[in-house]
Amino acid sequence: MNSQAPVATLLFDVAIVMIVIGMLMIAFGSISGSGSGVSGGAVILIGPVPIILGTGPYSFELIVVAAVLTVLAVGFFLLVRRKK
Repeated sequence: MNSQAPVATLLFDVAIVMIVIGMLMIAFGSISGSGSGVSGGAVILIGPVPIILGTGPYSFELIVVAAVLTVLAVGFFLLVRRKK
């Protein structure tokens, strides 16, 4: 029995819930029509090189959020990969 299986199951469940929440937020946002200005931001890591993208009036804030989430994800990955 692999001791990583419960952690992997938990991460999978959290990922599915986050995807569903994101889809619901997009659906409700498009129905309400309140978002006339579209903004987006992303950080893509290709090896050690980050590619930062953004558009719209709130792109800087979204890029900062994406960068923080990227650092947290890499930190979590390194923490999980660490040998016990």
